[in-house]
Parts: sequence; C-alpha cells; structure tokens
Amino acid sequence: MRRRDDEIESTGERPQWLVWLTGVLTDKGYDLERRGGRAQLAQDTGLSGGIITRLLAGEPVSYETLLTLSRGTGIPVVDLLIRTGKATEEDFSLSGEGFGQFGVQSGKRLTPEEIAVAAGVPEEDQSWFVTMLRRLKRSGIDDGDSPAGGAAAEG
Repeated sequence: MRRRDDEIESTGERPQWLVWLTGVLTDKGYDLERRGGRAQLAQDTGLSGGIITRLLAGEPVSYETLLTLSRGTGIPVVDLLIRTGKATEEDFSLSGEGFGQFGVQSGKRLTPEEIAVAAGVPEEDQSWFVTMLRRLKRSGIDDGDSPAGGAAAEG
C-alpha cells in the first residue's frame, strides 16, 4: 500500500515543510549550509549522513526517520508529522474536552490493538505499536492510576 509521502513532489520547488524544518534546525544551532552542521545533526539524531542529505533535499522520509529526528532534536513529532503531510491536525484532535484521554463508555480496559485503531495508527504500523505498548506496560510505565488518566493497555 502506498502512502501519501511516497509521492515525489514534482513542482521543483522546495516543499513548505522543508522550509519550516530548515528554519527550526537553524534556530536550534545547526548550520545546514556547512558539512559540519549536517554532520552534527546526524550525530545528534543517530541518522546516517545519507538520510540527512535526502531529508534536506526535500525527499520523502519515513515515519521512523521523523521519529528519530524528533528524539534527537526535540522537535515535537506531531509537528513533523503534520508539516510533512503524514498526518493532519484532525488526526491528533479528540472529541471532548481533555487531550490525551480516550473515553471508554463500557468501562473495560482497551486492548493494545483497540488503542492502535482508536489512535489511527496505520494498519502496517499497528503490530509495532502494539508491541511498544506491551513493552511499556511490562516496564511499569502504565500503572492505571496515574493523574494523567487515559486508557491502559491490557496484554
């Protein structure tokens, strides 16, 4: 199945997300016009130089690349996903007042698979998502009584 990001932009212009991203990275101190700045970005994020080059050329990037970039630079992954067109703002908005919680009318705990569907995780990424939720549960991240609330994963 092809995703939206598989389509290469044919306008010849720099994509808007790239203009935004280079501005953010420059504000964070990366001199992207010099090899040293790109090398530092690669080192800070753990991404290869080739991936950094492709990213800064405006080529489509994977979700995993954006997640790694987010972790290494502190740029919110939500911003990266929305700006690159992999998600929309509506993908992250929930009905109701509170952000970060899903209401479960039945009162039963959601399974990791149900959480993946409710969160809108693409079908091809659901297995990975479920595995990560289960690992978080085993490591004690989800105690079910946290002040943040939310749906807890069974498994």
